[in-house]
Amino acid sequence: MKNRSPFVFFLLISLCFLMSQDFSDGPYGSGYYDIAGPFTVNDLNASVLGDINDDEILNVQDIIILVNTIIGNIELSDEQIDSADVNNDANIDVLDIVIMVNMILYPQPSGWDFETEWNGMDSYIFVHYSSSVSGSAALWVSNTKAQFLENSPLNTHYFFISDRLTAPADIQVIKTAFDEIIATLPENLQTHWGNHLHYIPDRSSTLNNWLAESLAGEYSLGINRFQKISQIGYLGNPNGFSGTHISYLAHEAVYYNYEWDTFAGTSEDFLEITLFDSVVYSGGWSPTITSSIELPDEETLSQFSRMEVEAFMPCVDYDDDNCDDYDRTSRLRICDADDTDCYEMVRWITPFDRQPHWLTDITSFISMLQPGGEKLFKFNVSGWPNSIITVKLRLYEEVSEIQPKEFIYLWGGAQFNSNYNNNHDPVIFSIPENAQRIEFATYITGHGGGCDNGNCAEFCNSKHMFEVNGGVGSFEKSHPEASLLTDCMELESISEGVIPNQWGTWGYGRAGWCPGLDVEPFIVDITEYIMPGEENIMTYDACWVPWGTECSGDWPVPIDCGGGYQAEIIMSSYIIIWY
Repeated sequence: MKNRSPFVFFLLISLCFLMSQDFSDGPYGSGYYDIAGPFTVNDLNASVLGDINDDEILNVQDIIILVNTIIGNIELSDEQIDSADVNNDANIDVLDIVIMVNMILYPQPSGWDFETEWNGMDSYIFVHYSSSVSGSAALWVSNTKAQFLENSPLNTHYFFISDRLTAPADIQVIKTAFDEIIATLPENLQTHWGNHLHYIPDRSSTLNNWLAESLAGEYSLGINRFQKISQIGYLGNPNGFSGTHISYLAHEAVYYNYEWDTFAGTSEDFLEITLFDSVVYSGGWSPTITSSIELPDEETLSQFSRMEVEAFMPCVDYDDDNCDDYDRTSRLRICDADDTDCYEMVRWITPFDRQPHWLTDITSFISMLQPGGEKLFKFNVSGWPNSIITVKLRLYEEVSEIQPKEFIYLWGGAQFNSNYNNNHDPVIFSIPENAQRIEFATYITGHGGGCDNGNCAEFCNSKHMFEVNGGVGSFEKSHPEASLLTDCMELESISEGVIPNQWGTWGYGRAGWCPGLDVEPFIVDITEYIMPGEENIMTYDACWVPWGTECSGDWPVPIDCGGGYQAEIIMSSYIIIWY
């Protein structure tokens, strides 16, 4: 909203500076991940700039209203202010009058101009009707249009365009369908979507810009908030692979906001340590790549109180079609320089045929970097992987009196069968007397299936129970979201980083993970249960929670049916010592 108040104007400009970016001057391209260049398209929904009285004509009557506004005789509505500010400088003044006079004397063809409209805070998605594109017709006539608007973030523009000979009629049909839906919405949303739904009456192949090339062969295309061209995934229901739903386009827009919020940058300074820089990761079953890194010394590392890890795994030619067809467990381990004593630092789950980019807080594992010096890092994916790997650590200097300095390894995972608990004996450990904070940290995810109905342990809940010092403290981790049909595709899950519209069963809830999501470490502060300077003991048991019941009796676990990909708990757990 524009406003003539100097204070509000200053506030808006300040917010835009903090939250947006200028229109990029390229280099531009027409492929995925390329910077989207300028374009102008005709738009049936375009308002007439300067049409303050909303009669769809710019004439002297609008200038009279503007003059009376400037001298204080008329108060404009927010929508009228937007229309009157023809030079888009957030002020209503004589400069707008001069431009409006020139527009009347020397009229120019109307259109929606990307560079002019760009504000650095919006994203843009094109819906393309083409007889040669599979799913295109179904997307156009999808009956989920109302849900589409309901689910979509308000900072998204949608463009509807056809390449059929009947393009003008196609556009009018879909405009009428949305107009009927919008008419049922509150007035503020009617105004909003009137400005954010765009109907291009020209055939896509006749556009005199890069869109003609990029839309060819696609039923949809996006431009994210980084001004990069983005691929749209599979718009069918992953539960049965049915339909083509226009409402699923809102998933992409939600994810664009997650990307921006996560990767737009920070005003904080950090030390970046590159572990793998666009390393080609060859196909095969669970290959491992390594990188020997000279870390800062112990004194330098002691200055850091927060750590994140960024991982980017694009596919060949930055095209989803060249990605892995399955979800895989991916892990980063840190080892001594001589390749002994390796420990898992990070875990991710790759998506079905999409390209992941993650940023994960792993502050507790600063302890694994100590005492600095040479360390060997290992990265692997449990199957046919994506092809290009970049992994970087970010170390932040934050005000903190203590840092994570040491760690103690506890347990790993195993096949989830009747021997599981027997393979996890109690662990006795000692804590230094000067320790200030003690954490339990673990990654626990369930994978594979036994003979029980439900493909345990991936799609069923498992409860993991921990006790400290004979029951002085106890806590547990469970996975109630496992087996829920839509947990991973809920808008909340996408806003937390699940890559949407994957080409597999990405929507189902899993035991502690979703395809295309980083696995956040489970951290519990156990300081109050620990005896510094003495021996402490922790115990661990796990059981299957079948179909909403509780663990009981003989601690049920999935049945081992022999062969194949058996039920498995992938786990690594640690005591983290801060001082």
